[in-house]
Amino acid sequence: MENIKGMVWEEKWAIGDKLVDLQHQELLKLLNELLFACTDETMVDYIPNALNFLVQYTVTHFDDEEALQKECGFPYYEEHKKMHEDLKVTVGKLVAKYKKSGSSLELRDDLNNVLVTWLANHIEVEDHKIRDYIKKSTD
Repeated sequence: MENIKGMVWEEKWAIGDKLVDLQHQELLKLLNELLFACTDETMVDYIPNALNFLVQYTVTHFDDEEALQKECGFPYYEEHKKMHEDLKVTVGKLVAKYKKSGSSLELRDDLNNVLVTWLANHIEVEDHKIRDYIKKSTD
């Protein structure tokens, strides 16, 4: 299975909220499993349920993360929420692509390039703004 980078959770990505951090870890795990399933014929039946779970879990995670932002008065809530909405659209397009064309290397690459890269950047940059704001507010 060449060309699969996936991601491994690193503590530097933690924002300090147990629920959000656990959800980030679960999202990484799910994305990694999907990447491998796209190129492993023995896992092809896993993909539809995993994509549906990804959609549901992403919505739940974003709701929880947005609730945390509201609770702490995060000043960039609207911008952050917009990023979440944009990703929901992207995930929807990936699901539609899968329903139309099935599992493929192209789907795997899209998951790898779009979602994994987006998630890493979002956690490292955007979610850390939440962490930093909460830390600054409690100091």
